[in-house]
Amino acid sequence: MENKDFCGIVFIGAGSSWAYDNSPEGAAKKAGRQCKRDWRGLFKFKRKQELKVCIYDMKNHNGWYADYEGVFDTDTHEKIPLLQVEKVQV
Repeated sequence: MENKDFCGIVFIGAGSSWAYDNSPEGAAKKAGRQCKRDWRGLFKFKRKQELKVCIYDMKNHNGWYADYEGVFDTDTHEKIPLLQVEKVQV
């Protein structure tokens, strides 16, 4: 099985949607589509809605969790640094 090294997270309202991929761009596109599917019952999305997706490098992390302060490693509870922010249209 191929490793999915990048996690894209869309923070929306008091929740989030996320997806993994081998590239930051792929993770952003998948997370944007997942966000629209997850939250279309609560939010109205325009056609070609632009979303900001936070990209995290997960190569050295076995798990993660997020709260209002950021994204953290499950084992060490250390903050995982934000790699970049991608803008995607969904």
